[in-house]
Amino acid sequence: MKLKNNELKNKPSTKFLIYTFCFVIWPIFSFFVISVFMIVAKAKSGEIINDWIFKRRIFSNDLFDFWRISSLYRSLTILIIITGSFGFLTFFNHKIWWKKIKKRILKSKQLSNDNWEYNQFTKEGDLRSFKKKFKPGEANFSLGMFDIKPKRQYLVNITDAHAIVLGISGSKKTEKIVLPNIWYNATLPYDKKPNMVITDPKKQILFRTGKMFKANDYNIKIFDFEDARKSLYWNPLEQVWLTLHSKPKDQLDEFDYANAYDKIIELVDLLAWTSNDDSMWEANAKNIVILVLKFLLLYSLEDDRFSLDYYNIPNLTHTLSERYIKNGAWVKITEKLKTKNRYWFEFYGEQKSIIDIVPETLSGILTNAIKAVNSFSQNISIKKITSNITFSVRELIRDSSKPFVIFICFPDHKNIFNFLMSMLITQIYQESIDYANTLPKQKLKRMLQFYLEEFNSLHLPQIPDWMAISRSRNILFMLIIQSYEQLQKYSAKGKDYKAIKAQARLNFLLETNSEETLKSFSSSLGEKLVLKQSISESEKNKTTSTTEQKELIMSVSELKYKNPDMTIISTGGSKPIAIKLKPAYEYLPDEEYIQPTNEIIENTKAEWDFITMQKIILNSHKNIKTQLNVKSKDNQQINKQNISSNYLEEKEELLNYFSKQKNLCWTKSRTD
Repeated sequence: MKLKNNELKNKPSTKFLIYTFCFVIWPIFSFFVISVFMIVAKAKSGEIINDWIFKRRIFSNDLFDFWRISSLYRSLTILIIITGSFGFLTFFNHKIWWKKIKKRILKSKQLSNDNWEYNQFTKEGDLRSFKKKFKPGEANFSLGMFDIKPKRQYLVNITDAHAIVLGISGSKKTEKIVLPNIWYNATLPYDKKPNMVITDPKKQILFRTGKMFKANDYNIKIFDFEDARKSLYWNPLEQVWLTLHSKPKDQLDEFDYANAYDKIIELVDLLAWTSNDDSMWEANAKNIVILVLKFLLLYSLEDDRFSLDYYNIPNLTHTLSERYIKNGAWVKITEKLKTKNRYWFEFYGEQKSIIDIVPETLSGILTNAIKAVNSFSQNISIKKITSNITFSVRELIRDSSKPFVIFICFPDHKNIFNFLMSMLITQIYQESIDYANTLPKQKLKRMLQFYLEEFNSLHLPQIPDWMAISRSRNILFMLIIQSYEQLQKYSAKGKDYKAIKAQARLNFLLETNSEETLKSFSSSLGEKLVLKQSISESEKNKTTSTTEQKELIMSVSELKYKNPDMTIISTGGSKPIAIKLKPAYEYLPDEEYIQPTNEIIENTKAEWDFITMQKIILNSHKNIKTQLNVKSKDNQQINKQNISSNYLEEKEELLNYFSKQKNLCWTKSRTD
């Protein structure tokens, strides 16, 4: 109730009434009423009142003379009016003033009121300076929509920082954080609009923002791993291919080959391997897949018929057999070309070590390799999406004509697409870094923002390193998770998941059930100094002592049982923030975006025989039908030619058969 009274007195309307009474109503009232008492006191008789009543004296003249002529009574009246005005003002505001005075007096002793940048729920911190500090205008991650009078506004982080959003299902993290961030940045002036990559498991973000992106002239790219008919097509090996095919063969140097091989290794690591640790079987399986991809890449420089159409991951299944490894044409081709250059010679040595593996061991290794690439050939959606090209990462990243947004839509109840999303995100990031390194300041002109919903579904082994260097390239990541424990899978291979937390200086806490996460977040908010009083009593006297103690700004229990509307934000460069954010559905338009269906174009005229390393021309359905009709007509003509000779022979055989049957029946009847 006390807090509500303070809030009431802080309202502009209440303040206006208080000041009106103190400096308008009270002075006017005093001017007439107190003046009457002073005139009577000065006359030292009450008869003057009767004279006013019976109009023997004029009240206005006496009042005018009272204020015109200087006297002790006039001075006393002025003093009463002034004292009364400030007295009433003090009466109405003494509690608020006393609170501010105590804050100033105890500032050096008690810092509890100085530990928040702004806390909307306890009114700690200065609201005006808070809104000014985090004012919108530049491309960056937003703190959300802050709806407080006199107007609502987006709050925008003042430093370039990666972000982590902590919220369990139902905490409205998409409505309070993700959608406001996307909407704010996409509606900035044209030269400030950032490029975006958004993982969207339920297509909720696409449907809510698609029309807005279109209205803001964004180049919208959609990958739909659930419905290949509505998805772009992308060959993960295109980047590898372009590394050696983007310039004439005679201009390639060892760095080009090394770069291509590095991309192959990184891509193979992202395949759907079954175990997290590098077992002997999987390590050798990776080596075989890498070796085959290197061979096909080198071979493409020798045979123009082998194009990018055949250099894709689904075709790897044709090469992962014992027959291919030991007796395929790649063995003879390598033997023939091993002396052509150093790259073929080095490859020959690598290939020989694989070929010499005993069949029993090779069979086990190939089984692991097949498991990793099986989904590319067995899952129709994955095969279609990765076998054709309607989207080029390289071209999009280098196209500065307009901003782009890439939606990666996937069914969150199916894990089969997780590795493919990770592969796509990795290539987008790597291509962005490569392009940034070619620019004068080694920094992208447009900021690139990654909004990674359901981050736990992804596996990006290099993301701690990415986050360490990407800020300087104008690339920011927002990771949406339910607890810090979901980052622990990045602790493998000598890396600590805490490196991700350290790089993400902007943290949002909506709600989490994880005690470890609450402890970590509580400690990150910092400590405060509080005054503790202890009282000791004896028979003769009472002693009170005051000591300073440190406490967490918010304890684990306070975080766990906080107001559900409270979002706590740690920005790294500022004190903690506790505010109520407005959900997007309360102020953004609800216009559903209709996802277009893409025209599927497939090249089925030719395939590649990887056993013989030869191109095979396939017949289309029309050609097959024509050939069948021709064959049918040919058969009819042959039958007509043969019918005249065959007819007489068959007729004679039939007459002989019936004649024999007739004689047999006649002989039998005579016997009976």
